[in-house]
Amino acid sequence: MGVRDFTFYNLIRRNAICFPNRCAWLEDADRLSVTYVQYKEMVDRAASGLQRLGVAKGDRVGVIGKNGLEYFVVYGAAAALGAIVLPINWRLSPEEIVVNLNDCTPKIVFVDKEYESLILEQRKKVSYVEEFFTLDQGNGEWSNFGQLIKNGASYNFQEVASDDGFVIIHTAAVGGRPKGALLSHSNLLSTDIHLMYSLGIKPEDCHLNILPLFHVGGLCAVMATFHAGALNVNMRKFDSVKASELIDQRQVSLLFEFSPILSSIMVEAERSEWNLNSLRAVVGLDNAETIEKYQRLTNGSFFNLYGQTEVSAYVSIGRYDEKPGSAGKPLPLAEVGIVDGVDR
Repeated sequence: MGVRDFTFYNLIRRNAICFPNRCAWLEDADRLSVTYVQYKEMVDRAASGLQRLGVAKGDRVGVIGKNGLEYFVVYGAAAALGAIVLPINWRLSPEEIVVNLNDCTPKIVFVDKEYESLILEQRKKVSYVEEFFTLDQGNGEWSNFGQLIKNGASYNFQEVASDDGFVIIHTAAVGGRPKGALLSHSNLLSTDIHLMYSLGIKPEDCHLNILPLFHVGGLCAVMATFHAGALNVNMRKFDSVKASELIDQRQVSLLFEFSPILSSIMVEAERSEWNLNSLRAVVGLDNAETIEKYQRLTNGSFFNLYGQTEVSAYVSIGRYDEKPGSAGKPLPLAEVGIVDGVDR
């Protein structure tokens, strides 16, 4: 890392110093929780395990799985080594998953147990993968995540720059094949700053993580919360009953969503009498009826936004009630213009 560089791993080290004992991640509110300093230790152990397997700067590390602590640790370990995370949409067909893997040829792939049989069936088509790991810490077809991080957490320091690649996220298959968008550390960290500024995210905030970590929106929501030293409460699988309960019990203040997530949460909250008043900011895309109902129920704000994967998520953001139907104003470090095919 150069004098003026700052990467996601630098953020991990910084937060372990600034918020050592603050809870960073809560898994479904009951499976496990880790502090910022504990998260850094897990990242260092994972980085050590990956480096011993030969993962070096620029290598790709694939992940096929649902949201979880281990998934987020893989992001941190890759950042420490200068490797590039390839998060795969688990909703894709086996053939589509193979296309995405073949496009980036990862050296290591982490797989949830529920998708192991899918990968085993396609194993011959991804012969370049040197090692598979079961993403959680239980038993599966391969060595599990717990075995990977069972080490002394020491690894050879790598020079990683802000502009080095960090994540490849495949966009829609325009023209027949999906295209991988390479995002750098500075791409994603600048989005963190934008969201922290626009939403006023503070260490006291609590984000309910519902959107998938293979999606740029889900990743940026988690990273911005982490950047602020706040708490990510993770849901491995969305359930409106559990979500409304968690919002009340954990005093969730931030939610990133796509329709119909918010409306289903409000229905369950009214049915079960869970209180949603802690939700001060909901960000996403939804219809006017749902947004206005949420604002009446909670006095919170709904933020519309516009973005795309290739520009590291967001271009504009604004409160719904400032101008209903608008996607907001350009973010502080964004410029929006209308041009023709030759940028004029």
